[in-house]
Amino acid sequence: MQCIASYEIESDLSVVTDAIRLKIQHPNGRFQVRIKNIVRQDYSSPFLISLQIIFDSPNLNEAKALAEDNLVECLNMLVLVTGAGVRLNRIKNIVDCTPTSGMRDCLVWDESVVHDDPIPFLNESIMSSIEHLLQFELSPAVKRALKWYRIGIYESIQEDQFQYFWFALEILAEHQKPPEKVTDKCPKCKSSLYCETCRTHPTHKPYAKQAIQALIQSVVKTFDDEIFMDLDKTRNALMHGAIFNEIEHKLSKTSEEIIDLLGKILFKAFVNQFPLELFGEKVLMGNPTTYIHRTMTAIASVRTIVPNGEDGELDPDKIGIKISKVADAPPQSGQPSVILMTPDQHKQLGVLAHEQGDHSALCKRVYERVDIDNGKVIAFILSTDMTKIRDAIKHGETGAWQDFFRDIVNTNVLEYEKEETEQPVLQGNSK
Repeated sequence: MQCIASYEIESDLSVVTDAIRLKIQHPNGRFQVRIKNIVRQDYSSPFLISLQIIFDSPNLNEAKALAEDNLVECLNMLVLVTGAGVRLNRIKNIVDCTPTSGMRDCLVWDESVVHDDPIPFLNESIMSSIEHLLQFELSPAVKRALKWYRIGIYESIQEDQFQYFWFALEILAEHQKPPEKVTDKCPKCKSSLYCETCRTHPTHKPYAKQAIQALIQSVVKTFDDEIFMDLDKTRNALMHGAIFNEIEHKLSKTSEEIIDLLGKILFKAFVNQFPLELFGEKVLMGNPTTYIHRTMTAIASVRTIVPNGEDGELDPDKIGIKISKVADAPPQSGQPSVILMTPDQHKQLGVLAHEQGDHSALCKRVYERVDIDNGKVIAFILSTDMTKIRDAIKHGETGAWQDFFRDIVNTNVLEYEKEETEQPVLQGNSK
């Protein structure tokens, strides 16, 4: 079947005229590309261009992967020829455009860009820990390594994330490379190589690879050759143009495990850059459970009419169907709170949640976010909901839901920290 994949591309460049659509025809017939401006009304959002790729696919389910390969090739050439920055903003839809009339099969992606809530972690203890660590002046090399570590943590593409982490690891390894000379090892038995002519074991200053291995050994308690081999194989393959899908079968760990391993090694190596006596008092530091970024996307498989554009060709941008994800709560940045209630009170809250009124959504969120423990109901209240509850109580508002929370909140509220947040305390020889 023939398909059209529609993308929005964030671009430094625009088509010289808003009214025209430019076209690219691959010389081998692999795909066609159509590009036009998406006119924006104000400066509050980035400029986007509409990029559509027409290509052949065995079926609609396999079309996404094929479209992405064609998109990468198209964007690579666009950057090469123009020298301008472009990046994918989002995919809109993929449409079966096999010559026909009437209804067409489509995959439609959600329009909303939904970002996760942050983890409420920053507090006075974290600020004090930062001030305490700033007492020690890190070397320029360690500061450069920290920059790549910071960039790597934020990166969402796994291949790039690994390489940023590796840059940081190499800089640290070279910085703390031991001055003692080392011997080369036999690749088979790992014993020191011997020169029969000189009748000695030749030595030299550690190579970069040997310095990296020594750094990893210093921070990984259960170090074995397999750990270093996995990291080294990954580094060599990615630096020479491979991607994780091509090399994962050669490794003992998945790509996500490899990245998390490297990230944790770096964290420990950075902690070791500070003098041990600095941890004579408690230092609070966060350590993520994973460095991998994940997103959730909604895709609808529909059959609908796709109209033609002004040029007479099929235009998926004019599909009348739009889908979006709807969150069950407003965005959160503060920590949730916990209240204790009896089963009877929980039932009463359920009644309030099903009543008509502005309060029903709030009551429903509290009613559904509960744990039952020894006959007690533990309810988790989002920070925005707790603010609304406290404001209602503070201003003496009357009503069924206000009176319900007034009876409970003042005596049964506990502070709560999300379980996902790890807060290791480093002190003394914990370094």
